[in-house]
Amino acid sequence: MTPILESTLTCPNCGTQAIETMPTNACLYFYTCTGCGSRLKPKHGDCCVFCSYGSVPCPPIQMGDGDTCCAPKPISVVPQVCSLQPDAFHERMAEIATLMHAFGGVAERTPDGVALRFKAREGLRAALDALAEKERSCCATLKFTITEEAGSISFRISGTESDRKAIDDLATRLGVGPLSAELRAGVHRPCPSRC
Repeated sequence: MTPILESTLTCPNCGTQAIETMPTNACLYFYTCTGCGSRLKPKHGDCCVFCSYGSVPCPPIQMGDGDTCCAPKPISVVPQVCSLQPDAFHERMAEIATLMHAFGGVAERTPDGVALRFKAREGLRAALDALAEKERSCCATLKFTITEEAGSISFRISGTESDRKAIDDLATRLGVGPLSAELRAGVHRPCPSRC
């Protein structure tokens, strides 16, 4: 059986629908709604956003392999560079999503990793400093940098070429495509308030 790779995601908050291609080598744990900007994560018991909000479940579920967490290898459950156990890793990803939602953050690919960009707000720098400290203790090979400039704050995650797979996995979990990816025709992607 060949799995269906396209699924229509429906935002539970605003009803916006977008046709997305499901990854076959990673678990898409977060997705940003193209209409209202809400950061979606799987419902309790589901392995990914496609299984919670899509018209078609993810390829592993379609193939009857529900224990893979949307990935053929256990490495995608927790990236190799991370020392956290799966439950703690998912809690950390939820913590990042909550922080991004609370402070209106946007995740973007950079040439050497991923950047979370925010407008400067009270309490944000302290929250990012705390996150960086936690991340440095569990992902020792990655570099976490916080920069402030002209009313904005960026939390950058970067690494060496050997960390590329882990960074790509993290970007996918944050709902960010490859740096060279083009926007799909017919899918509205709202501009963040700061562009």
